Amino acid sequence: MAIDEALLDLVASDPTVAWLRTYGWSTPTLSLGYFQRWADADAEPRWRSAAKVRRATGGGAIWHEHELTYAIVIPSRHPLSRPNTALYRAVHAAIGSILTGREIEARRHGDLASVSTAAPAPHPFLCFADRDGEDLVAEGSKVVGSAQRRRAGAILQHGSLLLRRSAATPELAGVADLADVATDPRTWSDLVAEPLCRALGMEPVPGDLPNDFQAHVELLEQTVYRDPKWNAKR
Repeated sequence: MAIDEALLDLVASDPTVAWLRTYGWSTPTLSLGYFQRWADADAEPRWRSAAKVRRATGGGAIWHEHELTYAIVIPSRHPLSRPNTALYRAVHAAIGSILTGREIEARRHGDLASVSTAAPAPHPFLCFADRDGEDLVAEGSKVVGSAQRRRAGAILQHGSLLLRRSAATPELAGVADLADVATDPRTWSDLVAEPLCRALGMEPVPGDLPNDFQAHVELLEQTVYRDPKWNAKR
């Protein structure tokens, strides 16, 4: 989380660059959306002893165990920076094409949902138990969801590709529960990198980070993401 926010700060100050980062989690962790209440996590027994952190991005809580996380940071001048749905749609379409090539028909939820006149229901605590128009859904299960944060016009978009069920969240199916596909985040990281860069209109190249970048990451790690006051701020 600290690395992703440091990349957002970097692009906000230097709008000539954009960044893509993909990763898995060495420790299963619950990440809460920026606006969620910490007490809601503690109120549910399965999360009380789990590793937890608050994200800089919004949305519902994600259980990071059998999934691939991505972080994309683009500057304010990028053509996908406005409206906010443009980046969601470009990225999700690229991931959707990869899934289609593996016989998983994942479609934008907004293209599947029927119009309802009922009052909106409260949002579920877990991101993958919720449905947003831009989410990718396959066989009734949400398999990709994303959320954003802006800073000086630059956008950090966090997203998650759910790979398979977890014992902690048996109600949530991943892509490997729907088709015979890999469950290793490293495999999917290699698969999505080039298509995501193409969706951004860019060529993937290794990036050189500033000399003071790691120091900024460590500062954010200690003063924000490891700080109980930050995590329990709501």
